[in-house]
Amino acid sequence: HFIHITTAVAVFLGVTFCIIAAALGYTWIQSVVFLISIIVANVPEGLLATVTVALTLTAKRMASKNCLVKNLEAVETLGSASVICSDKTGTLTQNRMTVAHQIGRAV
Repeated sequence: HFIHITTAVAVFLGVTFCIIAAALGYTWIQSVVFLISIIVANVPEGLLATVTVALTLTAKRMASKNCLVKNLEAVETLGSASVICSDKTGTLTQNRMTVAHQIGRAV
């Protein structure tokens, strides 16, 4: 959600300043270069670090609930999962898992 807001603000400001530059008499190419520059400048340099810290905090919170996460990308995937089906040893499912019942809409 944060990425969408940041992108929307950056594009809005870029387009706004591109229109202002064109109105002030700059050439079309100069206005487009200005548009790209504004969009790139509005993306925070610390965005990668912010996302990494957020994933680390989420992994720590999951660890407090006895869920071990080895890589941070798995945290994002697990955060969007609504149901996790597992059979620890495969003795019940004979290493073949199938869905018997589904509640809600199909994904």
